[in-house]
Amino acid sequence: MATLSSLISSGGGGGGLPVNIALTESQTWVPPVDGNICIHVIGAGSGGIGSSGGGGGGAGGYCKKNSLAVTTSGSFTVVIGAGGLGSVNSANASNGGNSTVAGTGLSATLTANGGNGPVNNANGQGGTASNGDVNNTGGQGGWFGGGAVGVYRSNSANSQTTQRGAGESSDALGDPALMGYGYIVGGQGGKTFIGEGSTLVGMNGGFLAGGGSMWGGHSALRTWGGDGGVGGGGGMGYKTTNTSLAYGGTGGDGIVIIQYLPA
Repeated sequence: MATLSSLISSGGGGGGLPVNIALTESQTWVPPVDGNICIHVIGAGSGGIGSSGGGGGGAGGYCKKNSLAVTTSGSFTVVIGAGGLGSVNSANASNGGNSTVAGTGLSATLTANGGNGPVNNANGQGGTASNGDVNNTGGQGGWFGGGAVGVYRSNSANSQTTQRGAGESSDALGDPALMGYGYIVGGQGGKTFIGEGSTLVGMNGGFLAGGGSMWGGHSALRTWGGDGGVGGGGGMGYKTTNTSLAYGGTGGDGIVIIQYLPA
């Protein structure tokens, strides 16, 4: 699976401007140079459920500011949401945290809310977004995995229950080299597995994608759903009558990506 560092580059672009600046921790960000930037704000995914009913976690919302003029005298308050924890043995999973950006030149706070954790016999719903030029709701989870961040569309109706075999893949699936200048790309959802054994662990999701669910057979003692990629929902850990512990996967943390646009 591709790592975050391989998907996000801070290398120089035209005119020496940084191309992708990935903010993975809450902070005050000051533009390093004057220019026009695009801001992508992604909420954290919720955890998946460990249960015989329910599903994967909801993905975080996606908020995009297409272009904003910045100078080195400005500053921005950035909050990064933390991924929600998966539940154990039918408890409710945790919601993902909200990611926000506020600061110089923005008339309102860019907000991408975290995904909502599934409860027993109900899938996790995606987080909403507001105050951007693009505001998409994250994908909901399902029996086969967690939801994915919706870059091009709101995914609230694109449940993983309709795409069997994996957590939800990013709708911006593509080559990481294409990321930059107002565009981001994501990865594949984690595959769903069914197996027998004492300990079974699901497959983690790629960037912006959902973790895969883990379905144990009658001899499976412990199952773990796969973790969501950045912003993605965690997968479900299925519990049979012989499973002593079933864990939902952890939701992916949120992120803010800032891209300088060519002049």
